[in-house]
Amino acid sequence: MNFENVWEILEDWGKGKVDALEVFAFEKEGLKVEKKDGRLETFQPFREEGLAVRVLARRCFGFSYTTDLSAESLVKAADTALEMTEVLEPEPSLFLPGEAEWPHLTPIKAPLLAAEEALERLERLEKAAFAFDSRVKRLQEASLRDVQGRLFLANTEGLRLSWPVRAHTLIAVVVAEEGEQQMGWEWRSVVSPELLSPEDIGREAARRAVVRLNARTLPSMKIKVFLPPHVAVDFLELVSEALCGDRVLKGKSPLAGRVGEEVFSPLVTLRDHGLLENGLETRPFDDEGVPQREKTLVREGRLEGFLFDHYWGTKSGQGSTGNARRPSFKNPPTVSPTNLFLVPGEDSPEKWREGRVFEVLEVLGMHTANPVSGDFSVGVAGLYYENGDPQPVAGMALSGNVFELFKQLEAVGKDLTFYGSLGAPSLLVAEMDLSGG
Repeated sequence: MNFENVWEILEDWGKGKVDALEVFAFEKEGLKVEKKDGRLETFQPFREEGLAVRVLARRCFGFSYTTDLSAESLVKAADTALEMTEVLEPEPSLFLPGEAEWPHLTPIKAPLLAAEEALERLERLEKAAFAFDSRVKRLQEASLRDVQGRLFLANTEGLRLSWPVRAHTLIAVVVAEEGEQQMGWEWRSVVSPELLSPEDIGREAARRAVVRLNARTLPSMKIKVFLPPHVAVDFLELVSEALCGDRVLKGKSPLAGRVGEEVFSPLVTLRDHGLLENGLETRPFDDEGVPQREKTLVREGRLEGFLFDHYWGTKSGQGSTGNARRPSFKNPPTVSPTNLFLVPGEDSPEKWREGRVFEVLEVLGMHTANPVSGDFSVGVAGLYYENGDPQPVAGMALSGNVFELFKQLEAVGKDLTFYGSLGAPSLLVAEMDLSGG
């Protein structure tokens, strides 16, 4: 993609037509490989590119996008964005971000995997899964996605920005069998293949399958609950929605108006770190060109602030925190965390298993949780411990409120683990309602 040519075409188009113009473009290439039950199902090199146009006219923002970067299609997309402003309600004080002092970061320089390297990594994952235990009978899925790309951003306020993007993902879904079948899974996504061990992914998926064999349902009870990182991030994701400034200003966050209050356990410190080393969302600037930085949102349980993009930061009077993100070039920017994580503690989670506790290994139906109230009732499976002896458990339901959950933390582990751009250590919750047979 010759972005300079693209920008010149659209900049010329906009002269005399719009008050401001923004162009966001993205190109990526990579390889997707998927094996099911040992058979190669997908081996797909890919390349994609696209561009979004946002215009300011009549005190409105219009938006459009295109995957065809010919001059004719670029102008057509810009015309469509301009037409949108004719049907939108005007808003005063709309403007685009201008030049700023951006932090200096060193881009990740990891070449794409060759086809042979990608297949070899999946073979290592498979071998590790089957070697873990003789009861591992199937590797239902082993998949890899290796991507590199570049994003471009320019606007009529003087921004001319570019940044390389890199991501590597491994997924394993394992089936263990002993009179019955149980499934276990693991996945991780990092900025470079050398940061992720295929053996670790295979072994962890196999472990989660094997330990759930011969599960039974327990009577309902109140019990301490152990949330390992892959489960804790699901609950953290629900909390993260309440920390987004657009939801706060729309009245959809129970944390609105509570800055300075103790909203969670003193064990909870939440950070959004746009400059985190090796973070998937680490960049000098967000998707509107505002500098990214590190923010502490909750410090030892006390709420310190929220996340904003340029639009909602302007409406709030607080300004952008560098948290504009686009799910793809097909979407206008929205408020989103960068690398959000719960700061780890000093506890070794292994010792939590010495008492009476339920360790959650799988959650079903987290999408049904209410992001406004925080209420949830989800299906769970895991391990029941009493005096250190594990009993596999299935067919249970865990209910409560996510904001109360983070108030009732009894311990925070030292095992911070990122799943995508969200990171959490293991969490021990003082008491929760576990419903069964």
